[in-house]
Amino acid sequence: MVKYMFSLKVKDSNDEYTYDLDLNPNQENNPEQIFTPEKRENIRIKLQNQSLCAIKDSHLNQIINTWIQDIKEGYRESTLTLNLRLLVESITENLNEPGNQENPTLVNPDLSDMEPQLGMLPPLNFS
Repeated sequence: MVKYMFSLKVKDSNDEYTYDLDLNPNQENNPEQIFTPEKRENIRIKLQNQSLCAIKDSHLNQIINTWIQDIKEGYRESTLTLNLRLLVESITENLNEPGNQENPTLVNPDLSDMEPQLGMLPPLNFS
């Protein structure tokens, strides 16, 4: 078994996130067969958990295609830099909370019983 490592770098960040595979000679010669839908989803989840960035299908396809090409060419380490949004940003973008959009009914206050508490009110005419 030979170890192959993929490193994901997020643009504008110095951090690097990795995923590795142990491949036998048959898998090295046919890397497309390794990346089953379950394996692809496993890669996405692990890299999202490490980076806290959202990895969309297009990003995942780019990662897998780059890695397959590098494995075919004999590279044991692959690196790709992507411009990814934070996972929190992508989750809040999809929220749809309409809330209560009705205006409250207005109640006119009863001012007839109001009296000054101390002394008397000054006259309101300014002539």
